[in-house]
Amino acid sequence: MSLVQHFRRRKFLTDICKKAIQLGHEYKTSKELVNKRSFFSRFQQGQTGSSVLRPSQRPKTLVPQNHHAWHGSYYYNSWGPRRSGYVRFDSGGRAPRDWIQNKRNQRIVLIAGAGCVYIYVSSRQEIPYTHRYHSVLVDIDTERMLGEQTFRQILAEAKMNRSLLPPHHMASQLVRRVGKRIAAVASDDYGGGYKEQMKGIQWEFAVIQSPDVNAFVVPGGKVVVFTGLLNLIRSEDELAAVLAHEVAHIVARHAAERMTQGSVIEFIRMVAYLGFGIPLFSGPLQALFFLPNSRQAETEADTIGVQLAARACYDASAAATVFEKLGREEKKSGMSSIPAFLRTHPVTEERVRNIKAMVPKTSLLAEESGCNDMQSFADYAKRIF
Repeated sequence: MSLVQHFRRRKFLTDICKKAIQLGHEYKTSKELVNKRSFFSRFQQGQTGSSVLRPSQRPKTLVPQNHHAWHGSYYYNSWGPRRSGYVRFDSGGRAPRDWIQNKRNQRIVLIAGAGCVYIYVSSRQEIPYTHRYHSVLVDIDTERMLGEQTFRQILAEAKMNRSLLPPHHMASQLVRRVGKRIAAVASDDYGGGYKEQMKGIQWEFAVIQSPDVNAFVVPGGKVVVFTGLLNLIRSEDELAAVLAHEVAHIVARHAAERMTQGSVIEFIRMVAYLGFGIPLFSGPLQALFFLPNSRQAETEADTIGVQLAARACYDASAAATVFEKLGREEKKSGMSSIPAFLRTHPVTEERVRNIKAMVPKTSLLAEESGCNDMQSFADYAKRIF
């Protein structure tokens, strides 16, 4: 299948999904219309609370006490209505059955469902190193454009606040040198999986003067490190562990995955509300869907980052040291009291345990990268000079 045919088929299936939403909206509208008709038929018979009949003409009991409607029974006295529950005029469920039993609507729903499944399956990509599959609907150019805009805005604000360290600053040079060494091994063909996002990427590393103990990356290979984190680091190996973790997010396309998940959730919310009148609130979805996926992405970045650091001939065990330091900072700030299920990152103690379990396996990666030969040469040079 050519690329043009692929996108034409995807556009066709997307249009079908939109048609399904429209039909769902028609279903809701038809149900409301039947409810209104039911109301006016009762109105003409003098069986509603808004009846124009005089009090003496109104029946005292319009619905028997043994009426088993799920919304509750309702009663009238001689002067006005008295309800024991919420009253809703319905059509006895005929509108939903008519809509669902309609053969045309059934075909549309089936085709739309199959189309959505096709789009999901066709957009799956294998993540290097971990070999997990995820669906990404955001193209690489869009992902890089959004990352570039975000990065330039951050740099502009830092320049305005005079907190952006210049490129010739020692800290900037150190971060750039270690970062490019990590990026070099991340961009090669090792690790398998989908790596189109690594081709032609323009890596940039910036340091911002701030007490925040943090670093982050945006799509397109733009990494920002705060001096608060650099003050916590005591070696290049520890800095490499931090930068390898950030670079791993680019390798795994976690930002694009998050954008895709957000779009899917909004689509589901729209279908649920417009099609069936069911509101899905963002708070529960955040706790049930986004936060677990965020923790999964951070754990995956730890796994990939340790391997990248080892392949770049850095000490992979330094990652455990860094997270132990970050754990102590968490306790000082009171962040450690946040429940695990409400965190965007895994519990620090758990991350340290996982990294320590992975470190013995990285010695083979270092050996394959020729790191032992480099270390032997460095030791030899120290003895001579």
